[in-house]
Amino acid sequence: MAKKVAALSEKALEVLAVLTASDKALTLAELKETVKDLNSSHLTALRNRNLVSTDSVEKDVVTVAKRTVNVYTAVEVAEATDEVA
Repeated sequence: MAKKVAALSEKALEVLAVLTASDKALTLAELKETVKDLNSSHLTALRNRNLVSTDSVEKDVVTVAKRTVNVYTAVEVAEATDEVA
């Protein structure tokens, strides 16, 4: 008995269309610039059905590091004064 395979999501089909139209291989980050709300599971579904191939390549990427920053919020004061602390 053949295993039933779920239909591809609209998002997975959208990604497949973008990849089919592209003249080069695209990374997940590059695909996210075109396809809103894309995540790796869409690509995994396509790969599991042999509709896309994957290759590992080294690529220079800009990374963002977390750091502590100050955020400011106005506070309500009882009386405004002309004095500056």
